Amino acid sequence: MLQSIPWAPAEPITLPASTVSATVGPILDAIIRRGDSVHTRRAYTGDLATYAGWLAGEGLAWDAVTADDLDRYREWLATSYARTTANRRLTVVRTLYGEAARRRLLADNPGDRLRGVRGRDEREGGALTRGEAQAALDGIRGDFVRPARSLLARRDLALLSVLIRVGLRRFELVALHVGDLGTAQGHNVATIRAGKGNVTRTVKLPPDVRRTLDDWLAAAAEAGTALQGEDPLFVAVGKGGRIASRARLSDRAVHSVVTRRLRAAGLQALGPHALRATFVTLALEGGAPLHLVQRAAGHADPRTTERYWRRKDALDDNAVDYVKL
Repeated sequence: MLQSIPWAPAEPITLPASTVSATVGPILDAIIRRGDSVHTRRAYTGDLATYAGWLAGEGLAWDAVTADDLDRYREWLATSYARTTANRRLTVVRTLYGEAARRRLLADNPGDRLRGVRGRDEREGGALTRGEAQAALDGIRGDFVRPARSLLARRDLALLSVLIRVGLRRFELVALHVGDLGTAQGHNVATIRAGKGNVTRTVKLPPDVRRTLDDWLAAAAEAGTALQGEDPLFVAVGKGGRIASRARLSDRAVHSVVTRRLRAAGLQALGPHALRATFVTLALEGGAPLHLVQRAAGHADPRTTERYWRRKDALDDNAVDYVKL
């Protein structure tokens, strides 16, 4: 039997009743609602579900775990997930037990001394080099001359161009509407209304990126579907070379587009998050100041931006090269 704990309209969290009592339900709901965006709340939901699944597998009740049990959970996360994901899931667990202790549901807080996972984790992903990024985009252009694939190729080129050249998060990309494209201070821009923390920001679109977007929209109109205003900027293209639906692409569909196009270019099939890391890495390698990259990426803390810099230890451009005696 499952217990459903609602956290947003039509999007419940379901956890095994054997591991979650009605007493702790309001705490779980409060934790999830702390998320400042739908994306974050969905992540917290998954974090709690992961912990509930681990408890069930271990035969433990949530209110009977010890500090040693949580250390084992930490070790399991460290071997199963990237460091940042593991640490977010540990934070949610610490919050759960801290809140339970505050509400006097537990005599002691077993999460008091729960440490995060430290060290560098290669599973956090890499970043394309400038040459690899160019090869990926050029490979898509090769499909322009094939009538059955031309519309799909134009959409995919626009999509990857935005991810690589502008560095949007995947959920920000799929939330874009055609009407979000515009101009400001004489530059092409896009308004990001679904940013992390529900913060609206304006991002600059390089002229060639805007051209790929205009080309995609013109091709869609020529194929019989004029996308405009509140229509999603990126929609599904059918096998016949026509728009299959006016519904926005899903997160999963974007991931599929990225990995498929990178494989076709003979590259490692990195996901959309790695293309965001590619944007940060190439911008910093190109000499952009950290604070400008931070602002463009929509990071609240420059330390977050630095974590996306995948080639900090490159020897081609090293600090020692700047000391001349």
